[in-house]
Amino acid sequence: MAGSAGAIGRGGIGMLLAEPTSGTLWNANRGAISLRVRVHGKSAHVGLQHKGENAFERMHRVVERLQELKREVEQRITNFNVGAEQTRNSILMLGGQTGGGANFNVVPEECWFTVDRRINPEENLEEERAKLIGVLENCKREGIPVEWEILQEGRSSSCRKEEPLGEALARSVRRVTGEPPRFEMCPGLLETRFYAEQGVSAYAYGPGLLSVAHGPKEYVDLRRVTDCAAIYALTGMEMLKK
Repeated sequence: MAGSAGAIGRGGIGMLLAEPTSGTLWNANRGAISLRVRVHGKSAHVGLQHKGENAFERMHRVVERLQELKREVEQRITNFNVGAEQTRNSILMLGGQTGGGANFNVVPEECWFTVDRRINPEENLEEERAKLIGVLENCKREGIPVEWEILQEGRSSSCRKEEPLGEALARSVRRVTGEPPRFEMCPGLLETRFYAEQGVSAYAYGPGLLSVAHGPKEYVDLRRVTDCAAIYALTGMEMLKK
């Protein structure tokens, strides 16, 4: 339901994304800054560890600095509705992936870990990136040989549920399912953000459960697929009549 005038969202009347929303309407999403941080050292046999420089122990110092930022970040609360299994707190997760070292009896020459910062719509991407990178730059100034790369970056976005598309979608959900529609924030990134940046109202709604998405036992109830097709059709018909 997006316009096609040569650029994303330009001239569009709205954007509807089919995601496993667990029966809710997503009108917002968190932003993301994901990094891989590498800390360097010097290898040596354990019996001569005094001749080495332990990258793992250095990494621990970097993590301690990031944990200070984590404590500050995760006190912030979003005003958007979230799912029952989620919290309103902003997110800074450390160590989703980690690695390093050659063997148990060798001083590790390099250790690395990931940082996943998920930003609420009320927060500013540039400010949060600067704070995160600032911690790492301070570590470098303290003499810790650390480097980092950005794995992904995306903005948060939000859309009022009172937009014409939001209201049409909500009416269609109620008509097909007989249940009151619920608007919530997606805990991750959504492509809706590209349209929202262009001033186009954008929402996500689709069959499937977020709790099993991307997992080995992911499934979609075919009855929900049928319901969702009807909801899309009714929403499109209503919007195109305007």
